[in-house]
Amino acid sequence: MPRLETWSRHLGATPMAVHHPASEQAIVDLVNGARQRGHGVRAFGALHSWSDIALTDQLAVSLDRLSGLTRVDGHRVTVRAGTRLRDLNRLLAEHGLAMPILGSVDPQAVAGAVSTGTHGSSRVHGNLASIVRGLRLVTGTGEVLDVREGDPRLDALRVGLGATGILSELTLEVVPAFHLREVATPMPIREAIERVDELSRSAEFVKLWWLPHTGQAIVFAADRTEAPSTFSPWGRWVDEHLINRFLFRGILAASRLAPGLTPSLNRVVGAAYFRRQERVGRSHEVFHLAMPPVHRETEYAIPVEHTQQALTELVDWVQRDRLHVNFIAEVRFVRADDGWMSPAHGHDVCQLGAYMANNPDLDTYFAGFERRMLDLGGRPHWGKEFAASGPTVRARYPRSAEWVELVRTLDPDRVFRNPFTSRLLRGAQ
Repeated sequence: MPRLETWSRHLGATPMAVHHPASEQAIVDLVNGARQRGHGVRAFGALHSWSDIALTDQLAVSLDRLSGLTRVDGHRVTVRAGTRLRDLNRLLAEHGLAMPILGSVDPQAVAGAVSTGTHGSSRVHGNLASIVRGLRLVTGTGEVLDVREGDPRLDALRVGLGATGILSELTLEVVPAFHLREVATPMPIREAIERVDELSRSAEFVKLWWLPHTGQAIVFAADRTEAPSTFSPWGRWVDEHLINRFLFRGILAASRLAPGLTPSLNRVVGAAYFRRQERVGRSHEVFHLAMPPVHRETEYAIPVEHTQQALTELVDWVQRDRLHVNFIAEVRFVRADDGWMSPAHGHDVCQLGAYMANNPDLDTYFAGFERRMLDLGGRPHWGKEFAASGPTVRARYPRSAEWVELVRTLDPDRVFRNPFTSRLLRGAQ
């Protein structure tokens, strides 16, 4: 039986069987059969995550055969749950439409991206879950729920973490296709920290990278434009398959083998990449980046007003303790939403990510980062690494008790339980 692994290959599990249902009814039959036999069921898409949210040693359900658009009605589209974002972008473009916001890469299944609160970066837009206007899912009792706008359960199910059921379809609010002009501006990290609130509002889409040991940040600001595209598929291929797969990966390997070289290696990377750049392209071409080399990620959503303090503490700590951090830290922004388990529930947030390719300081870096984020009221990104306990995390969500009760109602026999949800729900059920 094939082993399922997270994208970073840091975590994995070997399921009893992997099923590939091609219809909603096939999911119903699978859930009913598993329930009768006392087996657990867990759905997965692209497995593009750093947490074990989609892993199981029971029955694994691939959603890859549930793909494509089923309906286009103005700016409302209905999409099958296993549709990869890259395919969704193409299908929407054929109808003159686009997603209003996207993250940095596109291999994920839309159900997984929504269910984990995956996001882009904008003070104007929410995460991907916030554009869900309806959904269909199979519960732990084999019932099919068709939840539409106005149903009070929709906010509870948008970010369901795989615990409330297996999604089969999602209805999304999309927008007319648009181009973006993105300008990347390097600046000293201390200046970026001082101006971070101003910078975050300087364009519709804004994010910031800090490269440790260089003193430098780079701010990416993108707005809509009527200008023609300058996007080069060949250039993207070179970035992903030559520069990232070989050159950048080689630099990270050197940092792992000789951590003391990390500051010098980072300065080489900074000199190459942290420079003023400009590009124009279709929205998804600008949102998405070339796939980076394998690395690990932890990320927390903190109240946006704590962004300056969080960045200051992170930069001071890495410099003071001379940690060998060989990857960027990323600052993104997400508008508040009503999703019960959305990291942006009820509050605009800064999504601060600490990234690292394996080296001896990784565990120290991730643990210290998480401790600081928790002190600032942070909520972990569900699809990335975190060690905080279930009670600690649930306490940060005002409606978590109601969500737990809904999980109990929709999955009374714990068909969808896996190690991730067991940790999250510990002490609550």
